[in-house]
Amino acid sequence: MPDRAADVDRVDRLLLLVAELRRASPDAVEAGDLARRLGVSARTVRRDMELLTGGGLRVRHERGRGYALGPEPPREPLGEAASLVGPVRDTLAEAVRTRRVVRLLYIDRQGTRTVRDVEAHGLVTAPDADYLVGWCRLREGPRMFRLERIGAAFLSERGVGVRDLDALLAALRVPVPRPPAEPVTRGPLGRDGAGAARARA
Repeated sequence: MPDRAADVDRVDRLLLLVAELRRASPDAVEAGDLARRLGVSARTVRRDMELLTGGGLRVRHERGRGYALGPEPPREPLGEAASLVGPVRDTLAEAVRTRRVVRLLYIDRQGTRTVRDVEAHGLVTAPDADYLVGWCRLREGPRMFRLERIGAAFLSERGVGVRDLDALLAALRVPVPRPPAEPVTRGPLGRDGAGAARARA
C-alpha cells in the first residue's frame, strides 16, 4: 500500500522547490543550495527536478551553476484557446474536467505564498485576467484565483463535492450570463462582471 503521508510531503516539497526557483529567477540555484533549504539530499532534489520537468515545467540545468526556470510559453486567452497552454493550465483544466481537488502554490498581491487545497469548479476569462473559480478549503469559501499568480498546481486523488458553478459566481458577486430569448453562444465574462468580482484569493 502506498505511503500517502510521504506522497503529501513530496507534493509540498515540489511546491516549495518551484517557489525557490521562481524567487531566484532568472538566476540558477545549485542543487546543494536547494537541498539545504528544503532539508533533503541533493540526490532527492535531482529526482524532484526530473519529476517536475517530466510534468511539463520548463527547467534548465546549467553545468556548474545549477537549475533555473526556462522562459514561459506565450499565453493564450482561455476563451480563445482550444486547449489550455502551459503545465499549470493543463492541470487546472484536468481538475475541472475530472472534478478533483487541486493543490496550489498561490502568490497573492502582497507576494505572500500559501499552499491551498481547492475544489476546482471552472475556468473563466475576464478582461483583466484568467481565473480559476473554486472552493478554497483553506479559507472555507468560494474564491477566484488569478492564473498568473499560481506558481504550481498538482492534482490530488480527492474528488470535488457537488457545488454549482453559477452559485459560486453569484457568491463572488460575478453576474452570471443568462440566455436571452434568442439562443446565442455563451462567451467570457463581460467587463462589468470582472469589475464586480470581489472575493479574490
